[in-house]
Amino acid sequence: MAISGTDAYDKALHLPPLVERALAAARAHGFAHSCRPEQGRLLHALAGGADSLIGETGTGCGVGLAWLAEGAREGVRLVSVERDPERARVAAEVFADRSGVEVLCGDWRRIEERGPYDLLVLDGGGTAKAEDDTPADPARLLTHAGRIVIDDFTPATDWLPLYEGEVDRARLHWLRHPALETLQVPLAKDLVTLVGTRRRLAGTETTWRDFEQGQVVRGVVSSVQDFGVFVDLDGTEGFVTVPELSRHRVEHPGEVVHVGQEVVAEVLAFELFRPQVRLSLAALDPDPLAEFARDGLGRVIRGTVTKVVPFGVFVRVAEGIEGLVHNDDLAGPAVPGTGDELAVTVSDINLLRRRVVLKPTMQACAPTVKEDQNPGLQLKEHVKSARSSCGW
Repeated sequence: MAISGTDAYDKALHLPPLVERALAAARAHGFAHSCRPEQGRLLHALAGGADSLIGETGTGCGVGLAWLAEGAREGVRLVSVERDPERARVAAEVFADRSGVEVLCGDWRRIEERGPYDLLVLDGGGTAKAEDDTPADPARLLTHAGRIVIDDFTPATDWLPLYEGEVDRARLHWLRHPALETLQVPLAKDLVTLVGTRRRLAGTETTWRDFEQGQVVRGVVSSVQDFGVFVDLDGTEGFVTVPELSRHRVEHPGEVVHVGQEVVAEVLAFELFRPQVRLSLAALDPDPLAEFARDGLGRVIRGTVTKVVPFGVFVRVAEGIEGLVHNDDLAGPAVPGTGDELAVTVSDINLLRRRVVLKPTMQACAPTVKEDQNPGLQLKEHVKSARSSCGW
């Protein structure tokens, strides 16, 4: 989101038609913070390298998304999240005739409902620029060699980079991120964009420094970070990403391990340029999701709400397994709270993405009918109560 970005187009020539349409919508609705032309042209170029899916946080009125859509190849889908309902509505109208473009309304974390992405543009959350803005996880949200764009940095010629006289911690987060190879791209005298590429593991290498893929090794946790865990393998650095810590849902690596703890892990791959050994603790655990999938699809289960998020609720449906019920599927204005029981149907299971999608069932809404009531009255009150509780 660029300050006065919309006005920056006053002298811009030869804009793509969809960008012109989004720009007109931004001006009509008084939205001043569209991405600048320099940013848009970079997005247009990067979109051309995406194979199947592009994501964006912070749609605004759709100018940046229009640049992406115009640059994307045929068949590539685009998903963008905008927290402001009116702007989301305006942007959705801009792309009404583009079936491959989807505008979601809500917290930026709704971008996690899709993915992994070939290209992910962070412009409305997930950038780590504010203290309360949890950074997006590129190891989970990007495909191998996928790219992430974090916009709107000021030029910095010194190291460490400064912002308003203090160390620019957001910029350092992305420049030093172990899952990324990140470059600073100067677009104008007052504008720098970070473009990170998810590191390719040395997949052709099966042995390195007496390690080999599939080998089980023992090490000691040397550092616990938000994005993963470093392990000392007798002088060689090992690294475990958050998804590889456990087959259970993990909010922070500190829930699983601590500094000084001895761990046993499987060798997944090698990053020769660091140099580093990629490890997995989860690979040595039994897979409860695979067991659940054998007869879980289509089942009706009564589970407990474990977490309420802006886009829905997570429900525990088995030991170590949680699924998401999206807000769009929750009937009525009241959202279940943590600890509430909910009857759900397992509608989708994806082992690769480790995701379970749930739909609420009528059992979640229907009240219990007392046996001593009049039979006719039972039916009337049953239907009346069910309609009321389900928002009919």
